[in-house]
Amino acid sequence: MTKEEKQNIWEKTRELLLFQLKLFADAARDLLLSPVAIVCYILDLSHDGPKKESHFEKLMAFGRRTDHHINLFKHSRSYKKGMMTVDDAAKVVEDTLVNELKTGELTEKSLNAVKDALGKRFAPENKKDPKSDPQ
Repeated sequence: MTKEEKQNIWEKTRELLLFQLKLFADAARDLLLSPVAIVCYILDLSHDGPKKESHFEKLMAFGRRTDHHINLFKHSRSYKKGMMTVDDAAKVVEDTLVNELKTGELTEKSLNAVKDALGKRFAPENKKDPKSDPQ
């Protein structure tokens, strides 16, 4: 496999992982906003002011802003507004990690600690024998 092919596979994999992250963020936001919308509705039952000052309308404005930040389907309007998107944040994290690996700032001790933790977690003696499992 050539270096170009590996890069192409990584780019496609990165896009998939980033899309999954954005789907999760979008779903989590929706789950949180559902009960908040009901509370806003109840609070607005006694609201006599202009519609744009209602709790529900403020919630709708918040939802529109978070749509731009999550930018699930990479709408160009999010970039035109100059908002930080999940894509931007992921790029910063990725660039930082790559830079630390290249410069050696990500210490070998940290990498070894992660490797040891994974090794201990998946060591053969930690695997359960299905015959002795009381479930």
